[in-house]
Amino acid sequence: MNLRRIFAIFLTLGVVLAGAGFLALRPAPMQVRADQAVAVPIEGEPGALRLFVTLTNSGGPDRVIGAQSPLAGQISVIGPPDITLPGPGTAILAVDGAHLRMTGLDPGLRHGAVVPVTLSLASGGRIATRAILSDPVQVGEAAALGLLSLGGICRVGEGEPAPAMTLNVVPSGNGWRVTVATKDFHFTEPVDGIGHVPGYGHGHLYLNGVKLQRMYTPGAVIGALPPGEHQVEVTLNTNDHRAYVVGDTPVTATVQIVVP
Repeated sequence: MNLRRIFAIFLTLGVVLAGAGFLALRPAPMQVRADQAVAVPIEGEPGALRLFVTLTNSGGPDRVIGAQSPLAGQISVIGPPDITLPGPGTAILAVDGAHLRMTGLDPGLRHGAVVPVTLSLASGGRIATRAILSDPVQVGEAAALGLLSLGGICRVGEGEPAPAMTLNVVPSGNGWRVTVATKDFHFTEPVDGIGHVPGYGHGHLYLNGVKLQRMYTPGAVIGALPPGEHQVEVTLNTNDHRAYVVGDTPVTATVQIVVP
């Protein structure tokens, strides 16, 4: 075998090994995606913003344990100490559930400004997103009745159906199956042009205060969860997303589950 051929063989091996090394060192694709991020001022709360964002997890269960922004002095969680991400599944940091509060911002920020935010995961990952600054919103009555929500309520009027519910949560594969039984309530999807109809609406499904989805049927599935104790909650809501309230009591049910 001549020297030219030997050199060619070693050159080929070097390229292959270098490629293999590059593949080994290349970071794994991010399994949590952040979409629809918006930073919202709250009327009567100067110098602060609420961050709403949809987190889609295509991997295993995880948690958001921190957040940073070069424009904010501090970012804290409104609700639980951290944000649980079922895997796979979606967690919606929303006006009617757990979300993030940003303080120490530049008072010169105006509508349409971009607010960069990086979320830190318990698994070690980091998610970068950009929130668009929106117009201020006014806080509704839900929080005053004990709901983790900035939204409004719908008090059941005299002679109207008074919804009631029970909640069942059982293991299902690697996740959990949620079933709601209701009285004087019908699950429906919102119809354009039709507002509130007494006794009709949908549910909001929460995990540790974090909104997971709207329920247009009595059943839902939650993905695998991190070890520990978790609270599953469902509220009944009108077609225009206000929380049903009978008297001064929101129509809601909770179940505690434990993941070993």
